Amino acid sequence: MRGCFLGRVAFAEAWELQRRIWEERASGRLAEDVILLLDHGPVFTLGQGGAEGNILRTRTPWDGAEVPVVRVNRGGEVTYHGPGQLMLYALCDLRRGDRDVHRHCRRLEEVFARYLAGLGLRAGRRPGQPGLWVEGAKILSLGVGARRWVTMHGVAFNVSTDLRFFEMIHPCGEAGAKTTSLEHLLGAAPPLRQVADAIVSLCGDVFGERVQVEADAGRMLASPAGAA
Repeated sequence: MRGCFLGRVAFAEAWELQRRIWEERASGRLAEDVILLLDHGPVFTLGQGGAEGNILRTRTPWDGAEVPVVRVNRGGEVTYHGPGQLMLYALCDLRRGDRDVHRHCRRLEEVFARYLAGLGLRAGRRPGQPGLWVEGAKILSLGVGARRWVTMHGVAFNVSTDLRFFEMIHPCGEAGAKTTSLEHLLGAAPPLRQVADAIVSLCGDVFGERVQVEADAGRMLASPAGAA
């Protein structure tokens, strides 16, 4: 498995990188699974079957900024991504194992449950609802897409996220859902890169693979940019 921390990346740019990596992994040109860690500028994303009615407004009431809405090829309803929210995109070939997308999702949750436990925070799950909750509020959202048994997308973990954006939607389709963040729970949040480094190590433990960290996401591609 190979991993890379990308820092702040526009959603469209990260999605295109995911698609390129997915194509190479699905075709066999890329021999290892890939995890990408990053955050985005403000954006709402909808799963394939997500209801637009769960978006209450797209213009922020505090400064009037417009938040773009993007429909993507993952499961789940609407969620928010933005600065201070660590995204983990996992591009994994499940054909090598049990071809179990649900188990893949539980592994992603387990990575962050272990991280929270290390901070003294107990994460809970809810039957039939992907993600993690701490003290009754959701801190981790999960939405995965899989085609030809190769996954895309992953999880969104609220580190120092501006939680006001979740008031503009019904998070994951649930009216009145409460959300939280490390910053809210601890009073201060560690830097995103520090969290990402810890998560990479835990991915190795949970997935049972050594994670080779790359400084440049381009090194994880079998074909150079622009190649057919």
